Amino acid sequence: MEIMNIVEKRDFIHRHLHNADESVINSLYETLQKNRALKHKLTNRAQKSEEDIKAGKVFSREELERKKL
Repeated sequence: MEIMNIVEKRDFIHRHLHNADESVINSLYETLQKNRALKHKLTNRAQKSEEDIKAGKVFSREELERKKL
């Protein structure tokens, strides 16, 4: 099996997409939607964390360790 880089993989998918059956298209669609939703969720979480840091809403390591107990 030939190892392909990302550009080659995209080109391969693009060239063969019109031959894919509905189940393959549905699977690809679901995967892309899940990745998009996850990226959105993680981006929002990162932005909230940045806002908390800027606002001084942080815990020291000692406070975190006490909360674990």
